[in-house]
Amino acid sequence: MSFQAKKHPLFKEHIEKASRFQLRKPTPNKKKWDSFYKLSSNENMLGASLLALEAIRKATEGVYEYDFYDDYQFQDVLADFYNQELKSGQFITANSGVEVLEIICRGLVSVGSECIISSPTFSPYTNIIELEGGIVIDIPLELPDYQINVDAILNAITDKTALVFVTNPNNPTGTYVNKTDFERLLDGLPQDVIVVYDEVYFHFVDAEDFPYAKDYIKQGRNIIGLHTFSKIYGLAGLRVGYGLTTPFIGEYLNKIFRPFRINSLSTLAAYEALKDEDHVQKSQKMIWEGKKWFYQKFDELGITYWPTQGNFILFKVEISSLDFTQKMLNEGVMVRPGDNFGAPGCIRLTIGTQEANERFIEVYKGIK
Repeated sequence: MSFQAKKHPLFKEHIEKASRFQLRKPTPNKKKWDSFYKLSSNENMLGASLLALEAIRKATEGVYEYDFYDDYQFQDVLADFYNQELKSGQFITANSGVEVLEIICRGLVSVGSECIISSPTFSPYTNIIELEGGIVIDIPLELPDYQINVDAILNAITDKTALVFVTNPNNPTGTYVNKTDFERLLDGLPQDVIVVYDEVYFHFVDAEDFPYAKDYIKQGRNIIGLHTFSKIYGLAGLRVGYGLTTPFIGEYLNKIFRPFRINSLSTLAAYEALKDEDHVQKSQKMIWEGKKWFYQKFDELGITYWPTQGNFILFKVEISSLDFTQKMLNEGVMVRPGDNFGAPGCIRLTIGTQEANERFIEVYKGIK
């Protein structure tokens, strides 16, 4: 997707503010862009599901009314989407996957509880755990391939362990935990330890040995899967996410109830997005073709990268990642430094349209 700056008078100001946030320092940029490519937030560059957008348009006249006091109707829709293999009551819906994480930690983390994460990973985990008085135990992914260390996690379990966070595919590395390793982890955990299984990028997975949360929930395992409408469905700005889990855990977490939690437009858009299989397939095709194209280009340029199961690629740069990010931004391409994730010297690049991908390589060649 290309944005014409002259058609969006506020867009440049917005981008400069966003760049200051992600770099953690002022980075004013006075250069004018003919086109801008945002490859930093893992958004869907094909845009939003058209079915979802049409649902919003039709529903706007009714926004003066309160609606959806609770999420039971949403849960019924999700249960139908899963062909009733999971039932209403096994879902936790919220304003984004991050809010689902907040609900999970509010319900399951006490002061002094230990929660295991594996860095580099999604940075909000730490903040959310610590806000509830929990203690973060970091068992880093193993280099050079950023693989989960199952033995080290199991050895770190104590009688204070409440949650183990597994991000699969992992953000920002794009690497994944296969079925064998994941099941070895599950089998080794005590019955009272719950796995928070963040699989928000699962739509982009093409590995045959990838473990899906639904399958283990159906077995009655202590897992809470995490999904979002921000990625494949292109609804990041609407902030809709949900968890899926066992009936027992779902019943407990659904007691953490706030009325009118999700606005009516977001809810209706989510309903329609679930029906839009055509949008899902087009988005998958863009990512799967795009990552193979990047692999070829990176190999030609001698760039060290990690094969990905997400809609992004992590790669190394020869200069400071912050300097690289700024130089890219100067040319109208936004990427994300890996420093805040725990991957210094690396860049996370969202896979975009072919036009955006080619622009990235063009700029890269000029600044490397």
